[in-house]
Amino acid sequence: MSRILIIDDNPAVATALAVLLDLHDYSSLHAASPEQGLALLASQSVDLVIQDMNFSADTTSGLEGEALFEQIRQRHPDLPVILLTAWTHLDAAVNLVKAGAADYLAKPWDDTRLITTVNNLLELAETRNELARRQRHEAREREALAQRFDLCGMILHDPAS
Repeated sequence: MSRILIIDDNPAVATALAVLLDLHDYSSLHAASPEQGLALLASQSVDLVIQDMNFSADTTSGLEGEALFEQIRQRHPDLPVILLTAWTHLDAAVNLVKAGAADYLAKPWDDTRLITTVNNLLELAETRNELARRQRHEAREREALAQRFDLCGMILHDPAS
């Protein structure tokens, strides 16, 4: 079962997201602050993050969310992150998606769109992980063959020439 970290200071939003995810067979964790979210990421296995963009009262700039996203990206460069905000700033959204955010959704969110995005991101991550696993396996097999058939220094002669 995939595990999704919700980082949002509003308990009602976190609960609504947790219920929606649970209805679609996803496990979730909740962090009420950027610091809690980073601590959970350091100690728990997480497949995707849904994070708010504002954490302080009366803040709508999105700067706190941008800083959190940058820290997540530095520590977990391949972890999909969906940004969620009640205060949409188009320039910030474009810049964050260019920086690697998976999506930027406005509150209130569309359940179908959010779940579709979550499904797609998790499937993509699973495919990438499988590809990386296969590449590691093939590299080990090539190394084993190279050791078994040490062809270094051999000159092969083509009888047709």
